[in-house]
Amino acid sequence: MTAAREEIVVHLDAPEDLFAVDPLAPLSASPGDRLRVTPGVEELLGELLGRPGLRRPRRVVLTLPPAAAAEDGVADRLEDALRRWCTARTKRIERESRAAWRQGLWSLRGGGALFVVGLLLSTDLLDPEVPPFLQEVLGNGVFLVIAWIGLWYPLDLLFFARSPARREMRALDVLATAPVTVRPRP
Repeated sequence: MTAAREEIVVHLDAPEDLFAVDPLAPLSASPGDRLRVTPGVEELLGELLGRPGLRRPRRVVLTLPPAAAAEDGVADRLEDALRRWCTARTKRIERESRAAWRQGLWSLRGGGALFVVGLLLSTDLLDPEVPPFLQEVLGNGVFLVIAWIGLWYPLDLLFFARSPARREMRALDVLATAPVTVRPRP
């Protein structure tokens, strides 16, 4: 495993950059300045989510200017804050995932009714007395599509839409348990 995969490195200009971004920074930045558009924790999480299989890093490295890195207890404060953020974010994602599950169950009622109506109308239009053109267009086409649409959204919510949330919760668990190191940036 290479060193790049063993560590997740985020360069901060101040400890506050781990959680906040100065919205006015682009106004005062010089053309050569590095501009932070997302908080450091979002960068950490994005880097971790981009790894295949959420490969566990050996450590999280936060670099700060030498004066900020030398402050007493800055490493402990940042590590503790990162752990608390991971816990809070996990709780929020769990709530959202439960809400999506409830929405899927709720939408299954209306979707199930639409499915049954679509199948009944499709079956009725497949009667031999119905002209073949209407059998094909409505019986084997439109009403079967309507039946499928009735189940598609609820099944998507129940089985697929929540998978990014589960992956993010696994990434947050990895991030919350990874050791944090603060280094001065030259």
